Amino acid sequence: MLAGLWIAPWLTARIGAKRTVSLGLAATIVAFATIGELGWPLWLVPGLLTGLGIGLRWIANETWLYRLVPPASSGRVVGVHEALIATAGIVGPALAAWCAVDGRVIFAAGAAFTAAAALPLWLTASDDKRPAGEPVKPARSDRRVPVGPLVSLGMVVVAAGGIGDGALYGLFPQFADAHGLNATQTATLLMLFGTGGVVLQFPVGWFADRAGLAAAVIVCGALGTLAICGFASAAPASALAAASAVLLGGMNSSYITLGMVAAACSEKAALTRNMRLVSLTFTASSIVGPLAAGFAMKARGSDMLMWQLALMSGALAVYTLGLREGRRQPGRSSSMG
Repeated sequence: MLAGLWIAPWLTARIGAKRTVSLGLAATIVAFATIGELGWPLWLVPGLLTGLGIGLRWIANETWLYRLVPPASSGRVVGVHEALIATAGIVGPALAAWCAVDGRVIFAAGAAFTAAAALPLWLTASDDKRPAGEPVKPARSDRRVPVGPLVSLGMVVVAAGGIGDGALYGLFPQFADAHGLNATQTATLLMLFGTGGVVLQFPVGWFADRAGLAAAVIVCGALGTLAICGFASAAPASALAAASAVLLGGMNSSYITLGMVAAACSEKAALTRNMRLVSLTFTASSIVGPLAAGFAMKARGSDMLMWQLALMSGALAVYTLGLREGRRQPGRSSSMG
């Protein structure tokens, strides 16, 4: 994925967003088509292709999409987009459980869904055509535009989101096992996390459009901390645990939504660069999150998972509140809200 995120701007500048997204789709289709026929360690090849495809699609598709969106409605568009992405985390496992099929059929379904995504892509009008005689802008021209405070805040937000997202979904089964939850209860809670990640992204984006990015980060950080406290103190099968799980999943996913809002609202001349910065930050932090939480859980017990999430959410809210108040000093202005 890191390789895809890194080379996507270069490819987009040379062959266009539509073809770059198509290459990402093709890489994923090849991965799905071959993984069922291979064994370890050859599984690494389709795994690398899957990550490469995600990275290429992430930068090329979102840069293309958000260039068309007015800043005033960026939050709502990003919210809908992230909600659609989050449905994959529910639909995929649900399909596997419902069909009770082996891995090859699931991989074939994944390849079919990926191929289907190419149809609307190629039916859209291309934005890659340039007037005759217009020179191709160099891929590095966006480096002349400085990284503004909005994008910097977005990078901090997605760093917190990546740490929390990787830790929550990677280590929650261990947390659940340590607290005596059975497989059904664990799966139900994971489904509730995913449900929150789907249904709450549009409201988060709408609020960011209305109140500003900083206000949305503060509210989401505070609600995330409240959700973690409620979840940690509730009985596993209680209504409080279910409601807290939905809210926790939604607020945990809101950080990537708000980070994408920051990039989408940034200077259009540097949109590709800003998307890559936010995406690389999220990807790197999602690797660090499970590692840090894993060491903490091993040293101090499974409850450290929730402690880490609570500290991240609370610290993010406090940091953004301080940043917002600092920007309100006389003679200074900000688009962060």
